Amino acid sequence: MPDDNIAGFGRKRPQRDVPVERLHPDPKNPRLPAESQGANEPELLKVLHAKFNLEELADSMATNGYFDEEPLVAIPKGITKALARAGADPESAKYTDYSAFIRDNSTHFTVVEGNRRLATALILLDSTLRSTLSIRSWPTPSTKAADDLRVLPVIIYPTRDAVVPYLGVRHIVGIQKWDIYPRARYIAQMVEEQLLTLDRIQEQIGDRNNSARKSYVCYKALQQLQDEFGIDTRPGQNDFSLLLLALGQGNIKRFLGLPKKWSEIPADHPITKKYLPNLKKLYLWLFGDGDKKPVIAESRDITNYLSSVVENAAAVAHLERTGRLEDAYDLSDGEEKMLLNCLAKANVKLEAALGVAHRHKTQEVRFEADKCFKTANQLRHTLGD
Repeated sequence: MPDDNIAGFGRKRPQRDVPVERLHPDPKNPRLPAESQGANEPELLKVLHAKFNLEELADSMATNGYFDEEPLVAIPKGITKALARAGADPESAKYTDYSAFIRDNSTHFTVVEGNRRLATALILLDSTLRSTLSIRSWPTPSTKAADDLRVLPVIIYPTRDAVVPYLGVRHIVGIQKWDIYPRARYIAQMVEEQLLTLDRIQEQIGDRNNSARKSYVCYKALQQLQDEFGIDTRPGQNDFSLLLLALGQGNIKRFLGLPKKWSEIPADHPITKKYLPNLKKLYLWLFGDGDKKPVIAESRDITNYLSSVVENAAAVAHLERTGRLEDAYDLSDGEEKMLLNCLAKANVKLEAALGVAHRHKTQEVRFEADKCFKTANQLRHTLGD
């Protein structure tokens, strides 16, 4: 019986057996580094081997072959719009043509889910490739395992946009989430290639918390920094959660000229030209640049200090000049409040010193005590009666 007629067509897609030579890694894989996006297949395999810990898969596959319980997910290469529409609608009169296209030995596929598994199988089966990648420690698959790896289980979707609900639920809001920046990159790919609108993505993946929109806005903000100032945003990509946290603060949104509600932010170009200098300041405070270190030490510094600092022009200026976040925070309620805080802290320190001074009557301690005495006298003189 042809596999077209198996139960489950319609809402469910059949699992097909596809020769491994017809399967190819995805050059648009959101988890790839930015510099590897769009690379050719040899380069993709090199990157997947270097950065994605394939060794742990190689040991299992060399012994057990490929587990059919974890099928790859792929889309056909070179598909026409008519065939793609037929593949999305099994009731279509043209579905038979689509099915024949999928089975044809000349049809190849891009794997959009399971690139690590595909790369591992390809490398295990090709000794020349292992030599090219300088792999010497991988096991040699048994004959039975190698035969199993030559044909892999695959679920095929007609187009990249058709697989968005599955990948979105699995990797954006699901239990096997990608890292935050690859999620944002995936959403951006779908939107910018006009495969789906942002609203449609959120609808398809059941995103009720604006996760996709928040990620996309922050992704586009980094892109604006690159375009406007030529800033290397890789630190921001690596710690993308800090930017998400910062832009979630109401005060920081106002600092960047953003509406309070995420749904009202123009996602494609979130920061207007007027506020781009403030975006640059925020980025440098969060991630630094070259010799300039970030002003935050941990994420809670954003909520505890930075979100208050950006509300006060004097505090922002102090932070820009000194890079000292807590000092700038003291200024955020005005100079008098800062002065009171400084005096209170100084008094606490002096009281602590007084408690142990009788045990340390050295010349050095007397010298520092005299300095404090002179400073206190000058302060009192300045304040007058």
